Amino acid sequence: MNDESTKPENEDGYADAFAAVAVVVLPVLAIIYWLSGTPTS
Repeated sequence: MNDESTKPENEDGYADAFAAVAVVVLPVLAIIYWLSGTPTS
């Protein structure tokens, strides 16, 4: 078993984690921005 074989999987894990965070955070920020422009009354 070689440590070099696990390195691309580790890099893919970081990319997957970043993508998952972006998928959750971007819509939440868009909704907050949209609601901030609506009238309060």
